[in-house]
Amino acid sequence: MRRLVLVVGLPVLALSPRVASASPCDDPHPAWLMCEDFEQGGLGWEAWFDQSPFLECNGCPDGVNDPNRVLLLEDPAAAHEGDWSLHMPAAAAANYRGASLTYRSCNGSAQQGCMLTGHDDLYFRTWVKLAADHEYVHHFLSIAGTQPDEYWSSDGNAGCRPNGYRAAGTTVDFNSDHELFFYTYFPEMNCDSGGYCSGAYAQGICDGCAQKDMPCENGLECCWGNHFEPDPPVVLARDQWVCLELHMHINTPGEADGTMAFWVDDQLALEQTGMHWRDVEELQLNKAWLQHYIDDGDADQPNRVWFDDVVVSTERIGCGSGGDGDGDGDPGDGDPGDGDPGDGDPGDGDPGDGDGNPGDGDPGEGDASEGESGSGGPAGADAGTSEGCACSQASEPSPWAAAWMLLLVGISARRRRS
Repeated sequence: MRRLVLVVGLPVLALSPRVASASPCDDPHPAWLMCEDFEQGGLGWEAWFDQSPFLECNGCPDGVNDPNRVLLLEDPAAAHEGDWSLHMPAAAAANYRGASLTYRSCNGSAQQGCMLTGHDDLYFRTWVKLAADHEYVHHFLSIAGTQPDEYWSSDGNAGCRPNGYRAAGTTVDFNSDHELFFYTYFPEMNCDSGGYCSGAYAQGICDGCAQKDMPCENGLECCWGNHFEPDPPVVLARDQWVCLELHMHINTPGEADGTMAFWVDDQLALEQTGMHWRDVEELQLNKAWLQHYIDDGDADQPNRVWFDDVVVSTERIGCGSGGDGDGDGDPGDGDPGDGDPGDGDPGDGDPGDGDGNPGDGDPGEGDASEGESGSGGPAGADAGTSEGCACSQASEPSPWAAAWMLLLVGISARRRRS
């Protein structure tokens, strides 16, 4: 007689191995220059930083992070994807100062002071989450560049009118209402003169600029980044993960055909055309600055922020996991977009107005994005959705399939013994 024996498959559920989530950083798109999901945070700060794509940290005295300013946080609830994120708490113990990490595209060994590989286009994407009570940042995300053998020349230029061959760059900032805008230096920018920008103060600025081959040829002046703002305003939401991507296409030398654009959750927020940053071919883009810069005394409360799933690329990235770069007009296709919701007028912001708004170029601010090199100076949504970007889930073996397999094995063995 043959008896059918039912083998209980429930224990198989415990035996079925779980495959860890795969990250696009493990198999990056060919256009990606760097990808960081912070999932190696378990190495500890120093070991993680040494193997990360970042070369400089503002907030890491003696190469060790000040956890009141910047730390790797293991908490799936605080990460966009995976278990880890980068957290900048701007805590009271650090006098509410922020922090920053800098990536540079080195030619060869990635180390401070390296020869740089330049690009005419850079895209820089991060997922970012501001705390619900976030109020202030001085400077935020930047793309910049120098000539290949001038590693540090994009730093320390606050107050100076660019000369077209030392450095170029742009920053996405936001004001106290969290309305996003570009903060940008360029040779034809509007600068301040007279009033506060006069006498010994202005002379000191111009003397410093002359030492960097950027003399005040129009008389005493104080130059702070000009604003380019979306109309209507675009707000960076708090207490939720937001995908923010910026793009800079540097101009043909001597021509005003440069472009800068940024997207919020894959929606074009602002595209500014007709920009002139450089006059020599050697000046190219080679730097991305992940910063939440708040200087000593700027704030009177913590302004917490989390970053995750950071990518720098030569093509449009988008908020999906891979970034297609296919030029078809869809998000993630490498196109800067065709709209121009801004007003297109250089210097349409209020540079140097002294009103205390973040990023407005108030005199004497010592901005990080305008020159503070940091301690290294010379002396992610669910994968598979339209929102997911940093980690696609690897397939797991079905526990029910395993249970049925074990059941069939049991039946077969019973039949052989009958």
